[in-house]
Amino acid sequence: MDTAASILFSAKPGTFLKKDLAVKLIAVPVLAVLIVNVSKIITNNRYNFLQLSLIYAYFISLAWLIWEGNMRLLLFLKANFRMSSKEYYKAVLALYGFIILYTSFIATGGLFLWLNFSKEDYSSYGKIFPAVIIIVITALFIANLYEMFYLKAQQQDIEKRAEQLNIAKTHAELVALKNQIDPHFLFNSLNTLSYLISSDPQNARLYNDTLAKVYRYILVSREKNLVSAADELEFLSNFFYLLKIRFDKAVNMVIEIKSMSTEEVFLPPISLQVLLENAIKHNEVSCANPLLINVILASNYIIIRNRIVKKSYEQPSTGTGLHNLDNRYKLLTGKNIIVYKNNDYFTVKLPIIYPQM
Repeated sequence: MDTAASILFSAKPGTFLKKDLAVKLIAVPVLAVLIVNVSKIITNNRYNFLQLSLIYAYFISLAWLIWEGNMRLLLFLKANFRMSSKEYYKAVLALYGFIILYTSFIATGGLFLWLNFSKEDYSSYGKIFPAVIIIVITALFIANLYEMFYLKAQQQDIEKRAEQLNIAKTHAELVALKNQIDPHFLFNSLNTLSYLISSDPQNARLYNDTLAKVYRYILVSREKNLVSAADELEFLSNFFYLLKIRFDKAVNMVIEIKSMSTEEVFLPPISLQVLLENAIKHNEVSCANPLLINVILASNYIIIRNRIVKKSYEQPSTGTGLHNLDNRYKLLTGKNIIVYKNNDYFTVKLPIIYPQM
């Protein structure tokens, strides 16, 4: 899933289309006047200046309706349907099909309506079909141009978000490595290992192996934007084991997985560890009042919840860890993590990221 982030990115539909007002103010009138004259559906010398002005205003309005309707259709499809690369050409063909139907209907109806009130003779009705063909071809050409502009804007958006994500990911890696290589952490880990070597050699070896797995995971995952929930949960379990040896019965963690394969959903790496450390940092950890942390894999979220055990002396919180994690999620999915707190529990919900098929 190294490329999962780029697959999940989507350019905001309409960003570049909002800037085309000047183009429409020029292109729509020019095309309207040009098409009705090329198709010879109007005989200009049969009308006075005022009548021609009203007639061309009608044609321009009709052209505007066709243009705007097709562009709104393009925006709607881009905003509501995500297609993989394999389905892209099918989506384009479907879009062109809708454009042909919509344009033909509006153009035919609009031209018939005008002819019924015009001074043209009966032969002009035979010119409707060629005029509609010209209008449909023009609409398809313009839609193709817009699609090219959209893809260009999407690519620029992907590159921009990828750059932002790399910055956020690098910061997260630095924070994680800093936490792990922190002198206090190393001192506690080595002190615990030293104690186990003399008192419990079997567990000492397990502790040492687990510590190595924790470091290895951080180094390997730094190359990825997403990891499977299974890998992240395994890392969390290993990291919690190190904490469990240190805090013993003062801290407990329960992982609940509800009818979902953890191999098929994804998370940003080292995201669960941030929340586990956050819970231990901001709560009293004692055997008399154990801290319980629940990790629940539900349908659309991974939920991390801990019972609040207030410290006698509470350290001020900068909120950097949660802020950085939230920023990474916004860059990956456009969604925020959900954080809420009541008198008894502190809960964080991480949106599950599904692979793009």
